Amino acid sequence: MLRRNLPHYPRGLTLIEMLITLSVSAVVLATGAPAMGQWLRDIEIRGSASSLLSALQAARAEALARNASVRLELSDMQGRPGWRLVCVQVSNRCPALIRKQVIDTQTSVRWGVSALAAMPAFGAAIMAGHGLPAHVRFDPLGAAPAIASGSDVARVDITHANDATARRRVVLITAQGMVRVCDPSVASAHPEHCH
Repeated sequence: MLRRNLPHYPRGLTLIEMLITLSVSAVVLATGAPAMGQWLRDIEIRGSASSLLSALQAARAEALARNASVRLELSDMQGRPGWRLVCVQVSNRCPALIRKQVIDTQTSVRWGVSALAAMPAFGAAIMAGHGLPAHVRFDPLGAAPAIASGSDVARVDITHANDATARRRVVLITAQGMVRVCDPSVASAHPEHCH
């Protein structure tokens, strides 16, 4: 009698093997989900800080290009991101509204601001909505002289309304018109350290 070689098919997973795989996967996902949520909130905050930095740099550039005073207004009293870029004195060269970012009512990112004289230490976060509405005015030379006198914003803290442990970012504006984003949680030797 001749035996034929029948094709050998790989055997599938048993029910027990599949249940063990699903259980291990569930444990891994359950432990990793909070870290993923934290990471997403940190990205939201960083994105908002970058957006505000870009708006401030655009305001300064508009003031230089138009040879006129330009003001970036932060108007939401709850601290939700949004701004308007306007000319201080409307003219043919400088319209009433240059551009704006509509207030984002869907985000949990919040802004809080402080003038130079009332600025707290970097270890303490400025509460969401604190100091708002507020503005920063850039003169035709690109400086922001009202920061030194205390009438304009010198610091904006970006936080998360639903997570006090989210990594906060701080936007600093100088009277010379320089703007930068810093991170109060990094070591003093780090280039992003707030000082």
